Amino acid sequence: MTYRLSQIKAVLAAVKKQGISMQKKLFFYFASLICGFLAVVIIILNFAGILNPTNKTFQRLLSAQSEVSLSYIKHNTAKLSANAVSFSQKLSTDIKKTLQINAMSFDDLGNNPTALKAVQSNTYNTVYTYMQLTPASGAFYYLNTTTKPEKGSYSGIYLKFKNLSTENTINTDISMYHGISSVARENKISLNSTWTLETEKGLFREIDEMMEQKNMKTAQEGVMTSLYQLPGTWEHAFFVCAPIVNDKKEIIGVCGFEINSLYFKYIYKNSVSDTEHMVLTVFDETDDSYSGIISEYTAASIISAEGNFKYVPNTPFDLFRINDEKYIGKTQNFSVGESNHYSAVMLPYSYYRYSKYKTQLLIFVIFLLITAAAIICCSVLSRRYINPIINDIEGLKQGTINKQNLRIPEIVDLLDFLEQNDRDYEQKLSSLEEQKRLAEQEAARIQSELDRIIDKRKKELSDDGVNHFMQNLITLTPREKDVFNLYLEGYSGKEIVEKLGFTNNALKFHNKNIYSKLGVTSRKELMQYAVILKQRNRNE
Repeated sequence: MTYRLSQIKAVLAAVKKQGISMQKKLFFYFASLICGFLAVVIIILNFAGILNPTNKTFQRLLSAQSEVSLSYIKHNTAKLSANAVSFSQKLSTDIKKTLQINAMSFDDLGNNPTALKAVQSNTYNTVYTYMQLTPASGAFYYLNTTTKPEKGSYSGIYLKFKNLSTENTINTDISMYHGISSVARENKISLNSTWTLETEKGLFREIDEMMEQKNMKTAQEGVMTSLYQLPGTWEHAFFVCAPIVNDKKEIIGVCGFEINSLYFKYIYKNSVSDTEHMVLTVFDETDDSYSGIISEYTAASIISAEGNFKYVPNTPFDLFRINDEKYIGKTQNFSVGESNHYSAVMLPYSYYRYSKYKTQLLIFVIFLLITAAAIICCSVLSRRYINPIINDIEGLKQGTINKQNLRIPEIVDLLDFLEQNDRDYEQKLSSLEEQKRLAEQEAARIQSELDRIIDKRKKELSDDGVNHFMQNLITLTPREKDVFNLYLEGYSGKEIVEKLGFTNNALKFHNKNIYSKLGVTSRKELMQYAVILKQRNRNE
């Protein structure tokens, strides 16, 4: 194994030393250029949301559907609110007539079952009529009076549709949820399985608050309540209700309409697009928690999703958790009277994630295909354009092709350039060799002339004078030797003064001593002996 690794390392080292061929370099260059360009394009398109449009597609879908659904909700709640106000006014008139016929005041109704039965009998048709005219699952009114003061309850009539199977309530049976049972029998309707005579106080916060106001402080208008679970049933519902007032603008009761979870699904399931995964919810916030009703999006009802659920505003999608399932959605506010609520169009997060991964997989496949196409393109370009270059170069190396037969102008130009450089180099080399030859001749001539002059000077100077000069050089003082050496190097008297820091008189003094010790009478004679000295040293 170690031997194999050493062989691989040796091969890699040889390849690194030899380098990569031009064909491979150009191939990798084209491939990396194309892939780099594609990567930049993909990044730009991804940031623009064009290449991976999942987020923007879902944003547009949810935003558009949210606007449509909100408009539909506002239309329905406005109709419910208007009907509630009209319902309140009609009940107020009916109650007033009943009290006048029986010569009673509203306070006389307390703990008076007979009087309350008379009121309910005279108001039943009004409740029934408004229930049929209004898109709701039930209609009711509660009066701020009771037959059992000790229990703290409201007396009134509460009618509900039975066995709803569609939003169309025509010919749907009706039952009495609250009210006097004899009134139900008189009008040939059944009692609800969870029927009670009256409803307890404290069950519906908004209704209790209306009852406690006593007097109308603002214009009469409908209010939408929070979501509540109806006592004794599995149903959840919210109410759109309005106060019932007497001639003195005193609040004597509350009336309104019920929208239960089942009816909500029927009326709003078609308010969203035909996307099978999309749902609509209406919810509100109470004590830092959220509760709402959700329209179903499959054949199975989402009964377990009614009630409390988690909601987190976020960007680009709001986040929801209903039971164990997560959703993304678009939330908007709306109000009914003084009450504020939310509507949201949602999609399961699992569906969103699936769509996103599906798009990413498609993009990845496209990128692989484009990369493969780029590699194939580079291979074709290499065979078509690079191989001829390699073949021509090999032909030039082996001598099987000459420059005139080359089909690549760039290589022909390169060869011409190299040949011209070779010619220029040879011309420069010849010129330098000629200059060298002339310089050597001139140096030989100068040396010959110098030797001739020295011989001539030797003849002029006596041998005794030369020997005396040579022998007395050692008698010079260090300062005199400095002056003598500077004379030999060609310095003038002025330059020697400046270099050694002498005065002219000091130089004259040293000159006199040098001349005297060496047996010369002038600087010219001194230099003649110096030349002989240099010639002798060179010969030795």
